[in-house]
Amino acid sequence: MIIEYTQELERAEEAAYALTTYSNYVTAWVLSLNRQYGIGNEGKIAFLAAISGRTNVQHLQGGITCTDDLTAAYCRGQLTLKAMQCLPVSEHPQLARSANFWLPVQSYYAVHGIGLAAMMALNITPPQSHLAFRAAFSSIIHTYFPTPLSGLCIGGPETSEFTFQDLQINMVSVFQQKQLTSPESVENLASFLGKSLSTTRQAFLASRFEERRERDKKKRLTREIKNQCSQHEHPTSVCDLLYRLRLRSNYDNPDMYLFAPTRQEAATKSYQELLRLTELLVAGLDVIIEKRLGRVKTTELRRWLDY
Repeated sequence: MIIEYTQELERAEEAAYALTTYSNYVTAWVLSLNRQYGIGNEGKIAFLAAISGRTNVQHLQGGITCTDDLTAAYCRGQLTLKAMQCLPVSEHPQLARSANFWLPVQSYYAVHGIGLAAMMALNITPPQSHLAFRAAFSSIIHTYFPTPLSGLCIGGPETSEFTFQDLQINMVSVFQQKQLTSPESVENLASFLGKSLSTTRQAFLASRFEERRERDKKKRLTREIKNQCSQHEHPTSVCDLLYRLRLRSNYDNPDMYLFAPTRQEAATKSYQELLRLTELLVAGLDVIIEKRLGRVKTTELRRWLDY
C-alpha cells in the first residue's frame, strides 16, 4: 500500500511539473504578444496590421486558383478552431480541465489545416508528413510573420550551441530562465520563449539521435554524426512547440492532464491562452492566403464555413 501511494504521489508530482512547464510556455508566448500588440480584438487587429505591413507580405502577388485541396485544408483548420472557440469555458469553467486534454491536439490541427492551405496558396508542395510540414512552416512563419512569432531556434548538437533568430537572447539567459517561474513576473519574456524553443529542439534532436543509433546499431554517436543530425533538423518554431504539446497530451505524457491537481481558474486560463495563440497563428496565415487568392476568392472560400 505504501509503495502504491508513493508511486501515485510521484506520478502526480511529475504530472504537475509537466503541466506547469507547458502552461508557462504558452503563457509566455501570449503575454509577449499582448505586450507588443495589445489584448483582445484590438491586439489582434494590431498584430494583423503588423503582418500586412511586412515587406515580404506586401510583395505577394494574387490571382492563384483556389483548388479543392486548398479549400478542404482551409475548412478543416477553421472548423477545428471553431470547435475550440465554441466551448463555453468562461461560463462553465468546470469544462476546462477535461477540455484541456484534447486542446493541444485541436490547436496543432487547426494550425496544420490553415498552414497547409497557406502553403498551397504559396505554391509550396503540400508536405506529406508532420516533420516536413513543421519544416515548411518554420520557413513561412520566419518569412512572413512579425516578432515574436517569427522567432526560431537553430544549431546544435549541444544546447550550448543553440542560437536564435528574431529573438534578442542567447543561451546564457535561456539557461538561467526557470520554466516553473510565473511568466507574469518575467520582464524579458524572450528568455522564456527561447526556453520553450530550445527545450523543444533538444527533445526532437534527442529523437533524431535515437533513430540514428537504432539505424546504425550503435550505442554512441560520434560528434560528426550528431552534427549531421543537427544540420538536418529544421529551425525550431512555435509550431514545433504546438506539435510537442500535441504529442505529450496524446501519447507521451497524458498524465499531466489526467492527474495533475489543477484549479478550475488555472485550467480555464490555460484553455483561453492556448486558444488565443492558435487564433493569432491562424489569423496570420489567413492574411497570407487572402493576399494570394484575392479578397473575392477568399470571401467565397469562407462561405463554405457557413454551411
